[in-house]
Amino acid sequence: MPRRLGRGFWISAAWIALVLAAALAADVLPLPRYDATLAGPPQAGPSPAHPFGTDGLGRDMLSRVVYGARVSLGVGVGAVLLGLLVGAPLGIVAGYRGRATDAVIMAVNDIALAFPALVFALAVVAFAGASLTNVLIVLGVLGVPAWTRLIRGATLSFSGREFVLAARALGARDRRILLREITPNVAVPAASYAFVGMAIAVVAEGSLAFLGLSVQAPTPTWGGLINEGRAVMDGAPHVVLAPSLVMFLTVLSFNVVGDRLRALTDVRQSGLEPARRGGAITEGPPAAEGTAEEEEGVLLRVRDLRTHFVTGRGVVRAVDGVSFTLERGRTLAVVGESGSGKTMLIRSVLGLLPGAGVLRGGQVRLEGRDLTTLSPKELRGVLGTRLAAVFQDPMTALNPVRTVGTQVMEPLRVHLGLSRRRARAAAVELLASVGIPEPARALRRYPHQLSGGMRQRVTIAMALSCGPDVLFADEPTTALDVTVQDQVLRLIHRQREERDMAMVLVSHDLAVVARWADEVVVMYAGRVVERGPAEALFERTRMPYTEALLKAVPRLTDPAHHPLHLIPGRPPDLAALPPGCAFHPRCPYARERCAAEAPPLAEAETPGHLYACWYPERVENTRTERVDTRGR
Repeated sequence: MPRRLGRGFWISAAWIALVLAAALAADVLPLPRYDATLAGPPQAGPSPAHPFGTDGLGRDMLSRVVYGARVSLGVGVGAVLLGLLVGAPLGIVAGYRGRATDAVIMAVNDIALAFPALVFALAVVAFAGASLTNVLIVLGVLGVPAWTRLIRGATLSFSGREFVLAARALGARDRRILLREITPNVAVPAASYAFVGMAIAVVAEGSLAFLGLSVQAPTPTWGGLINEGRAVMDGAPHVVLAPSLVMFLTVLSFNVVGDRLRALTDVRQSGLEPARRGGAITEGPPAAEGTAEEEEGVLLRVRDLRTHFVTGRGVVRAVDGVSFTLERGRTLAVVGESGSGKTMLIRSVLGLLPGAGVLRGGQVRLEGRDLTTLSPKELRGVLGTRLAAVFQDPMTALNPVRTVGTQVMEPLRVHLGLSRRRARAAAVELLASVGIPEPARALRRYPHQLSGGMRQRVTIAMALSCGPDVLFADEPTTALDVTVQDQVLRLIHRQREERDMAMVLVSHDLAVVARWADEVVVMYAGRVVERGPAEALFERTRMPYTEALLKAVPRLTDPAHHPLHLIPGRPPDLAALPPGCAFHPRCPYARERCAAEAPPLAEAETPGHLYACWYPERVENTRTERVDTRGR
């Protein structure tokens, strides 16, 4: 945690604690009274007796700055608490109830936000009178709309989560859900914004005090001290600089702490966020250039592909030395548990990686052309036309605010340069080819108006629109029922045959892979642990991890209430891989050598069948039911 917060956070937090402690303990500190005149020579500069110097009346500036912190910080904390106490309940109710309640609360909230805040504060304080109470109330009320909007947004993001639905399914009342389920989660982003709100309130109070609309003399406040020092600024600039510097550092510290806490509340708090650096992986031998003979007949060749992420916890080896080849008209399946690197492999081949904190290595050659050396502009000319992808969740792959027709027509117009009329005609043909009834009518619909299977067919049509050579299907049947899954897989397979293209199918379902794939790559911890023709790999499994995946496939022939086979343990941490074979902590056949040396890929009896295991004979000696591949 300290490393993730950073040095700036701790310096800022220490400064806030110092200022707050000095303000609370001002009466017991060895300082002159803030209103004691002639405590030193008037307008004297900083000295050991008066570190911040004195003002025109000889009052000690350090004492006045410390006592002024009571007002400035008191207003900041009080205004935030007042705004939170009023705005948080309104935001929670609006976000949770929705509909009419949300519409009314947010309509009033938007009207309140339309008023210029500083002008409103000036008018109210001028009318009600300049006092600490009035300033605190005005600034607190002005913060209510911002708090309402913030808390409402956080509530909306949590009210649809599974744990809230589970609480409702158990019969929990709304009051209990709001107090026990929503409020603790909303408190995390609220705490981060509270520090930013304090910074805003301190600046606002300083502005009012500078204009003489806050507490009156002789009670000091930072803005009032700056205003008082203007008259003697030419001869004693320290009178203005001292409170200005303290106020600046305090506001900056509040913002730094709030911003860092906000960063820790999003998904990057796991420590996997990329650092602001990147480059190429230089460890290991460079990927060799392919010869003309090797490239002949090969559509896609991946050599020693590596994708590592530099994080605060270390280097995450998401893809670590993966190689494979793919010929036109064939299907390569990539299988493995969640977190094994399947999706990241696809994104690495396509070049769809974040720009910062990524270390890349290896080659991706499309008919001899190395895609890893292309500029972003050149790569955009390849994606969609030569390489295309179908992702697992069509609802997130499609833009919810654009019609289906607009999205299907876009690649046709961008890549192929078709006119709007020709693109529309081609889009109708594409939707018809993927089995969507009434395609002309479907073009006018939005994604939410289609079923999950129809949305997935739309994404397939978009991927096929420009006639790609290689189609990457990343879990294309996730969240679809069994009947629709079969329809989608049959559709993709038929399109592959009709268009004579190659396909990379990412799946965790070995039954699906056995039926549709020609070759299989099994991944674990970012590496290939077994690779080969589908029939050979399923009939003569050599890697214990592949054997465990096969055992985990449920079968209709199993008796009722038959327990499913589970792989013991959990996948390794990619930022701290175990020595030797990464699978050895979970392997039932592991020996001492497995924990000491990482096995290389060795070739089995069947040509092209490779495996990474020191003791494959133990797998062969184990009687395991194989997935039936005869239905392919």
